[in-house]
Amino acid sequence: MYGWRARCGLIVPLDNAVIEPELASLQLPGISFHTARLTTGDRAAMPQQGMELAPIFHEIGAAAVVYACAETSFLGGTDANDVIIECIQQGAGVPAVTATSAMVLALRHLGAVRIALVTPYPAERGRVMEEFLGRSGFAVQSSSHRDFHAGSSDTREWYETNMQPPSVAYQLVSELNPRGVDAVLISATNFRTFEVIEQLEADLGLPVVSCNQAILWWLGDALGLSGLPPFGRLGRDR
Repeated sequence: MYGWRARCGLIVPLDNAVIEPELASLQLPGISFHTARLTTGDRAAMPQQGMELAPIFHEIGAAAVVYACAETSFLGGTDANDVIIECIQQGAGVPAVTATSAMVLALRHLGAVRIALVTPYPAERGRVMEEFLGRSGFAVQSSSHRDFHAGSSDTREWYETNMQPPSVAYQLVSELNPRGVDAVLISATNFRTFEVIEQLEADLGLPVVSCNQAILWWLGDALGLSGLPPFGRLGRDR
């Protein structure tokens, strides 16, 4: 059977083309990822639909569920984020996390307080994330928000972000040139990062946490899974 060690559920935005192939590329023995895709792009409606989809994962025998959209889990603030987690856990009957909470828990695991933040969000939504992180006990010392949709003729809001190679994440962090921080955080589940985490850490001398990396770390921690790729300080410190 697929997922003989663990079946992991993902609630994914309708326009995300990164998280599924990024996780699948790891070819983890006995671990499978199963997706329920949202059908709305309305930010206010996405968390509600995600919570309504939770019972699907009970039916397929998932061991844990991730609400894999960072933006719509931090936009409502910490209380709304907690509600998403609680409702999905109740509907699926297994542990759950949002993409935002996975990043928060990963940073806490590393003992990071002062962070540098890189996102593919417009500046106003990037500031909302900074406020969320502040309320979660972190100090954002520097940040870079790059809206790839701005100036594009393509009407699909996240298509340009989905098309970025991992070298772009490397470039944005390098241009930010973080100093005096404990860790670098790269947000968004539709922003490819796995291939550059190790190189960024070697070049910066800092731990680097990306959204999908934090999700994988949380799944390993919540389910007691060994043998996951040890890329980055986060993976090695599991």
